[in-house]
Formats: sequence, C-alpha cells, structure tokens
Amino acid sequence: MTTVFVTGSAGRAGEYIIKDLLEHGYDVVGVDQNTPGGTNIQRGLDYTFKTVDVTDFGQVLSAMKGCDAVIHMAAIPNPIMAPEHEVFRVNMTSNWNVLETAEILGIKKIVLASSVNAVGAVFSKGITPRPYFPMDEEHPTFAEDAYSIGKWISEDLADAFVRRRPGEVQIASMRFHGLMSRERQAAMNAQDERWGAYDTNAKHFWGWSDIAESARACVLAIDVDFEGHEVFFINNEDTSADEPTEKLIEKVYPDAEIRSPMPGNTTAISVEKAKRILGWQPKATWRDA
Repeated sequence: MTTVFVTGSAGRAGEYIIKDLLEHGYDVVGVDQNTPGGTNIQRGLDYTFKTVDVTDFGQVLSAMKGCDAVIHMAAIPNPIMAPEHEVFRVNMTSNWNVLETAEILGIKKIVLASSVNAVGAVFSKGITPRPYFPMDEEHPTFAEDAYSIGKWISEDLADAFVRRRPGEVQIASMRFHGLMSRERQAAMNAQDERWGAYDTNAKHFWGWSDIAESARACVLAIDVDFEGHEVFFINNEDTSADEPTEKLIEKVYPDAEIRSPMPGNTTAISVEKAKRILGWQPKATWRDA
C-alpha cells in the first residue's frame, strides 16, 4: 500500500487531504508542529502522526523514511502572521528540506502547496494591471510580498529538482485559492451583497475554492502520472462576486485582453489544465450552500 507523507497535517487543508487519502486507500504519515485538534474532519481518521518541525532537515529526513509520496502543505500561510523575513525563511527552508529529502529517499511523486498569490494577488499594495483573462499558468508574476514571492520561487525550485533527476520525479505545484468549507460558503451566500468586488476581492480576481475539492486535486496529483513539474490553478469555476465576470474585468482591469469568453459568473482563472492533466472536476458553488 502506498504511504503518503503529509506536512501541515493538523492544518485546515491538511485534515481534508488526509481524509481524502484514507478514503482512497492510501496509508498516511501526517506531520505538524501542532497536534491534531479533534475537529469533525479529524475525528476517526486512522493515520500515523509525528511532531516535526519542517524547517529542521534532520527531522524531515527521519520522519519521511518509508514513505512513497509527499504532499507538502506546512507553511506560514500569509505575510501578516509573522515578519516577512520569517515568512520567507520558514516557507523556503521547508520547501527545500522536503524536496531534498524526497530526492535522497528516491520518492518520485511530490505535491507542493503553491497559491494564486504566486502571480501577485491579495497581499499586493494595490490592484496591478494584468495582461489577459482568463488567467492561466503561463501568466507572469507581479508578486511583491514575501509570501507571494516565496510561492513563485518555490515553483522555480521544483523545476530545479526535476533537473536534478530528470525522468525520475514528478512535482505538482497547486495554486490554491481562498480555501472554503461548505459552512464558509453558506455564510457568504447568506450575505445580502458580496464584499469587495472592486477592492480586496478584485486583487485575487474574485476567485475561491472548495476545500474538499481542493484536497481531491492533491490526491489526484499523486494518482496520475505526468512528466516533470507542472503548476496548476486550483479554484472553482464560478467567481465569489455577484456581478458578471467580464463586467468586473472591464471596470478593474480595462486594458486586459479577453482571450476567451467568461459568461455570467464564470471564473476569471482557468482550471482547464488541472481538469486535463489531473482529471479534476470541481463542481461546488457557494451559491447553493
């Protein structure tokens, strides 16, 4: 049976990923600095837990022995929770430690937590003009802050580790976007009007993602085979706004090229690559939560 090493296992996304892995026949070794908190998702999950500081290479190497694949979610999740130099240090060091350890142990399948912020988004000081919509994985970065820059550089780091052992490793960088449980989706649906259509929400292109479906994408990235390193936007197929998508883009990003139609509330960030390579099929919408 395949054993998957999951970092950040006690975190919000980690617990959903572990649940999905167990439901699909995987063994799991979950590591975190925090012990599992006994949430509704975590209760009843049968997996091995280890307390590990992922910025300590020796701890990562020791804990990962015997595993067959890695899903690396541990990180400081934004540039607000800690000084930016510390966000960069922790996130970059942990990514290196996981990738080097996987190389030493001959682990061939790795999933890394990237973010929509890799292209510069909600943590930027202002709304940055964009060249085109819908955005895809070829879109350039306009990142400014330590968290977002770190996500972009970590994708380059994944490219480097593929070059170190060509044909022997596959790495998926998952650009998550505003992970939301069904409870949070219901709360958004209950609002009389969605907030920030032309402000904060505009900075991240009115996107969002269902946390359970995002976990499914991570497990699919272990299930399937592809060559080298691939980056995937992981978000749902409608926006978090009330206004039509193309109207929002016309107002906020007036110089952007519209490369294909986005009728109604269709997402401004394409997930066609994840659907094509991973077989991912996001179906949730907050509008019926």
